[in-house]
Amino acid sequence: MSATPAVRRPFCWTRSAAWLGAFNLLSVIGLCAVSAFMLWQMRLDAARRAEITARSLVQVLGRDIARNIELYDLSLRAVVDGMKRPDIAGADPELRHMILFGRAATALGFGNIIVLDAAGNAVISSHSAMPPGFNSADREYFRYFATHADDELRVSPPSISRLSGRWVLMLSRRISNPDGSFAGVAAGAIFLDYFRGLFTAAGADHAGTVTLYGPGGTIAMREPFDPRQIGASVADSASYRDVLRAKNGSFVGPAMLGEGDRNFVFTHIGDYPLQLSMAVPPRDIYADWQRKALGLGFVVLSLCATTVILTWLFGRELTYRRRAEQVTAALNAELETLAATDALTGLANRRRFDEALTREWRRSVRTRQPLSLILLDADHFKGFNDHYGHQEGDEALKLIARSIAAATDPTHDIACRIGGEEFAVILPDTDAAGAERVADRIRVAVAGQRAPHAASSQGVVTVSCGLSEAPLIPAVDPAALIAAADGALYEAKQLGRNRVEVAVPAAARRRLAMHGRS
Repeated sequence: MSATPAVRRPFCWTRSAAWLGAFNLLSVIGLCAVSAFMLWQMRLDAARRAEITARSLVQVLGRDIARNIELYDLSLRAVVDGMKRPDIAGADPELRHMILFGRAATALGFGNIIVLDAAGNAVISSHSAMPPGFNSADREYFRYFATHADDELRVSPPSISRLSGRWVLMLSRRISNPDGSFAGVAAGAIFLDYFRGLFTAAGADHAGTVTLYGPGGTIAMREPFDPRQIGASVADSASYRDVLRAKNGSFVGPAMLGEGDRNFVFTHIGDYPLQLSMAVPPRDIYADWQRKALGLGFVVLSLCATTVILTWLFGRELTYRRRAEQVTAALNAELETLAATDALTGLANRRRFDEALTREWRRSVRTRQPLSLILLDADHFKGFNDHYGHQEGDEALKLIARSIAAATDPTHDIACRIGGEEFAVILPDTDAAGAERVADRIRVAVAGQRAPHAASSQGVVTVSCGLSEAPLIPAVDPAALIAAADGALYEAKQLGRNRVEVAVPAAARRRLAMHGRS
């Protein structure tokens, strides 16, 4: 008997239009995605190039400044060593001048080196001309060395030189008597104009705002140059404090002088109390990128608009019912996702927890593979809410959720928020030892955030953990596994909190109790 031939459905142009619409929609999405990816890569490249340029410039300037300070310091060392020798101190003035300053670093940006006695009077200078009765006993560096037996180089905040009337950065070293008592100071000056010339020669005037910070956060030089900013202090600014935290690096922070954010690249100059930074406004970094993005965006949007119009012309015969069904399906999918997610923490909610635990427990019973459950509870959370308020309490719960997410594998483990401050982690195919390691990672991660908690004996936000394992715990249903983990959590609370306790079978507890009595 011959087979009945298949009945071919008649061609429906509306169905063909739907496929054409889908194809065109995919083309628009693909074009937009490729364009967005290209624009994002161009933006990243712009930021990367700006940071590389800034980092290179800061490193070059930092090395040059450190090398010149080191050379100048060698001159100061030679003067200090010479003044310690009685034969040089008592030599003919011209010979003494030649011996002390014969190796002195000379450059357009370096001022003269002077030697002050214990009273602050100028004894000798690397330049022959010296005002009579010149005294610097009131200067910061002299007062420091007069009261501190410090043999290291001292860099003082920017000041105006009494000899030249120009802004200088003073470098000084202590001169001591053989018995260690204070004998005077050898001091030299670097003109701040030298740093400005160095910045200009390196092209810093076209790269952003380059700033050299002296001790205590005082501005020694800044390009673009503004004489009113020299000597100003930025020590209290948040960005300067970020500069002090690391040897070098980059970050985005508020401008130290002015408004808005800046992209900072910084370095510390050798072991001296000097820092160098380059700050560039984001709008300058992305200015060229924005022009290209507008041009490319206009072209892409024009193509997309043309494609959308053509798609609409071919697809307008589709019924409203089909569109309503699509909208309804999308809403249902979104509602299903929302129904299984905790809105505050983004973890799975109690409904998802019950479903997942039941499913994994049945699989564990069927495959005879271990299944572990961790229950977590924030310690003294009521006291936290009473002291800090519920808004901060929500932030603490988010912190705990982030710690759980960081310590678990989202492709394998199931993290849930099952109550107010209660959390749970389902660990399929994991025994108690593995689960204990996961729980301890979570506990350490939460405590490591160092979130203040005045109502806790720990002083910071902590969690207690209890865990149970099937079939180590003879759980006849998921509720028994929960009860065992809850009991272990209760024990962790009783034993002082901020700890992990593992539920053990009743027989094992009896053996431990008998062993303890014996």
